[in-house]
Formats: sequence, structure tokens, C-alpha cells
Amino acid sequence: MNTESDLQRKISRWMEEAYDAEDDKACMELAGKVLSVSPDNPEALLLAAEVFEGGEEEYRTRIRHALEVLKKPSPEWSGFLSEGCRPDWLKIAALQRLAFSLLCGEESGEEELEEALALSGELSALDTEGESLGRLLHYGALLRLKRYREALRETMKDGADSPERAYTKALAAFRLSGACDESYRAVCSAIKVDPDLPFLVTGIWEMDEETEDQDDRTHAMALVFGPLIEEDEQASAWFNTPILIFGFLTGRLPDEVAQTLEPQLEEAGMGDMLKIAQGQLEALLQQEGEQDPEKIDALAIEIVERMGDF
Repeated sequence: MNTESDLQRKISRWMEEAYDAEDDKACMELAGKVLSVSPDNPEALLLAAEVFEGGEEEYRTRIRHALEVLKKPSPEWSGFLSEGCRPDWLKIAALQRLAFSLLCGEESGEEELEEALALSGELSALDTEGESLGRLLHYGALLRLKRYREALRETMKDGADSPERAYTKALAAFRLSGACDESYRAVCSAIKVDPDLPFLVTGIWEMDEETEDQDDRTHAMALVFGPLIEEDEQASAWFNTPILIFGFLTGRLPDEVAQTLEPQLEEAGMGDMLKIAQGQLEALLQQEGEQDPEKIDALAIEIVERMGDF
């Protein structure tokens, strides 16, 4: 007969093996073993939801069930989690996954987006350290709901100099004021926060599996803000122009993109401006001597900002 401590050890071992499993089938089988002896184990429920091969609605149903279990007082599964796993972490993970699914679902309408917004608020309240994607999901939901003034007000209250705040400010400013100095400078500020990120968000750089696995926030930024930027041709052009020029000046553009950019800018009457910008950057670098990448980025974005005056 299994004692409670024996069962705890078994469950912990099964969960560790599930996390290390090389394929989804093995992972699901191990999660199933845990659920056979601890039917409402939220850790196993969440893991099974992640590897479940089914539709988005079924996935959400499974996550909602895990959330219901996590809200129960004096749960039967208490003590039957893997070593180091905490219920509050599981709740944060469940809220984040459900909100993300609702926000980024292809068929998500106003009802789903409103629920995503509510869940993001619950998530941010629970995650006092700000380590989750709560704010990113909150901003994304406001923008998807076209509540641009509210989104802009939120960025003004937000003290964190985060990419999600910068991109929200840029998008909201553009949607409210159109192509103007304020929205242009907001795009430049978004580039400053993380100079590599714009190329992943806009799809200029492909995100490989290693990047997706190692940096959930970057992947989430691309999934949430990429479609918002590409929502229409005008918004896409407004964002992509300073990003492309910055990429050209700093050598971040793939060769095929850089080769097509120059004639496009020439056609748009910006060819001379780009050549002047290149000359300015080269002159500044010669003055500085040592070519520090961060210094190059700072000089390049300064030039891109000045180009907005034209």
C-alpha cells in the first residue's frame, strides 16, 4: 500500500520525467499517470493542456478547469506537486495562458478580448514582481478593443520603461493622431528600448525555435504587436519606415531587404536623405574612434529621429 510520502515521490518523479520528455505523447502519458492518482492535480492539468492536440476551445476549457481547481480551499492535491512548484505560480501560468489564447485567437471577438483584459488585470494583481506577461496582455487587449485613449493613459501611469509600454504608446498615438511628430517619435522611442526587438516584431528577422524557447517575452511581443502593426497598410508603413532605416544604418537588415530598400526610398523621395544619414553616421563614428555597437545604435536612432523633421 502506498503511503502519502511514497505517492508524493512518485508524482514528483512523474512530473520531472514529463518535463524532460522528448515528445508530447510521452509527456501526456506521464501527466495522465499523475492524474490517475491525483485527479485534480493542477500542475498535471496545465501540462496536459499544453501538449493536448486539439482545438483552441478545448484548450481553453482545460485551462479554465485548472483555474477552478486552483481556487478551491483546502485542495486534495495539496502536497502533490513537483519539488519547488507553488500554487501561486501555477495560477499565474494558467491566467497567462488563457488570456494569451483569448487575445491572440484568430476568431476572438469583443467578448473574448474583454475576458482577456479582465484576466490580464487579475494576473497583474497576483504578479506583484511584474515577471509575468500581465502588462503586455493588458496593453494588447486595450489596443485590440480599439480603446486607444485608455491605452495611452495607461502608458502615462506606467513607470516601467518596457517594450510593451513603448509599442502601446506608439500604436495608440498613431491611431489617435495619425502620421505626426508625436507618433513618429513614439516609434523611435520603441526602437530605443530594445534595438533588436522591432526586427522580430515586424517579421524582418525570423524567430527561430531557440529564441522562442529562451525568451517568452520577445515571442509574446511578436505575436501580440506584430498583427497590430500590420493591421493596415498605413500603420505598417508608418512603423516600418523608421525601423528599416535604423536597420539599414546599423547593418541589421538581411541583404535582400537592404537591397530593395534603397530603390524604394529613392522612389519615395528619401534617397538623398538616407545618403546624408549614412554620411552623418560615418562622420560621427570617425570622431568617436572605437566602434561600440551601443554607441552606433544611439547615433543611428538620433539620426532617424532627426529625419522625422522632414
